[in-house]
Amino acid sequence: MSTKQALLNFLDEVEYMIIKDIEASSEEFLTKTVGTADRPPVQFLAEVGIFNSFTARYIQSPETIDPLTIESNAELEAVDTKRKANILVKKGFNDLRKAITNLEEADLTKTVTAQWGVPITIAHYILHALGHSMYHDGQLCQNQLIAGDDKLHWSGELSP
Repeated sequence: MSTKQALLNFLDEVEYMIIKDIEASSEEFLTKTVGTADRPPVQFLAEVGIFNSFTARYIQSPETIDPLTIESNAELEAVDTKRKANILVKKGFNDLRKAITNLEEADLTKTVTAQWGVPITIAHYILHALGHSMYHDGQLCQNQLIAGDDKLHWSGELSP
């Protein structure tokens, strides 16, 4: 299997899990803070979509995009419903999927600059975006657990 195909398969799996966890959550749950959290789940889920869309743009044209211009607070703060968060999450995964699909296998080894100033390959950058998505899905699952939902909403299922 090519690196490109492995990244696409991993993207599909991460997307499947986070969408299942969002679908299992109510509007009220996603728009309220849990415990000592400083923002509701809709905002960190919006961050997933925004960063994945940014990653898609960046890996296609890294020489024209400043890696420190990811998102605006206004864009995040405008997300105040489950529907808005879900749309952004799905858009981000779709944008990233298209960008990966449009890259040549050799492009994955080209070097770009990460936000923290370190040169990494495009494949590595994509993995950071997917890891960021998984982090926030874990954050959502932790909030679900705190609220009494102890189910793995994608457990026992295979990703598409």
